[in-house]
Amino acid sequence: MMKDSAKMKQKSKLEKVDPFEMKSFFDQITTLLADGQQDGLKEKTLPNIASLNGECSYITDYKKKKVLLKSGFKSLLGFEDDEVDFDFVFKGYHHEDAIMIKQIIKSVVSIAINSYSSDPDLQLSMTYRRKRKDGSYIHLLSLSTVYELDKNGNLLKSLTRLMDISYLNLATAVSWSIRSKNIDEEEIRNGINSLFENPFTKREIDVIKEIHKGGSNHEIADRLCVSHHTIATHRKNIFRKSSCNTVLDLLLYCKRLDIL
Repeated sequence: MMKDSAKMKQKSKLEKVDPFEMKSFFDQITTLLADGQQDGLKEKTLPNIASLNGECSYITDYKKKKVLLKSGFKSLLGFEDDEVDFDFVFKGYHHEDAIMIKQIIKSVVSIAINSYSSDPDLQLSMTYRRKRKDGSYIHLLSLSTVYELDKNGNLLKSLTRLMDISYLNLATAVSWSIRSKNIDEEEIRNGINSLFENPFTKREIDVIKEIHKGGSNHEIADRLCVSHHTIATHRKNIFRKSSCNTVLDLLLYCKRLDIL
């Protein structure tokens, strides 16, 4: 009973994290993992990672927010391995793919570090577009598997391999699948799809389109023939409904909804 209560408390904390922002999410993950650990646990010995041409590999430590080992980033993405850190591996997505990829990662990681039973065979496969150092984009296949679990079966480290699949000329930029005994893939898909259901009124959509054009609340108010206080209220409601913190995130979100 106490274990179930602790799990519910962790889940509650994670649900309060902004769904579009990665840093606060992983800060919370690190805190939750640290709270659940005991001193003196022996860490798993790290292997040597060798990557084939056209792919790169790395191990992510969610408790320490570090990339412990990395290989092949120069040949795949144009970055030196020394340039790769924890924040690096969770950014650089194509703007049209970013929101969905971030939500997939957050959904899987939040369940994996809040596990009711050990799931050593957990695997997350994704395809998406990522920016190279020269500014071009390539289409990647990402395969992430469990590298280390704690004594409670929670995810501590994962091993990820990225492979260039641009030559396949896939029509769909983002695809994904999960192999897990603990994670309901359909539930995650429904949760992600709900993010892309239009929550806005017709007038809020008018304001969003004006935000896209640019300008202050006063300028938007003049164009729509209302007071700037009205625009401020609409803007506040729009950001609340979308769970976005920045105009850029809002515009990306609205493009996924075909509002823009």
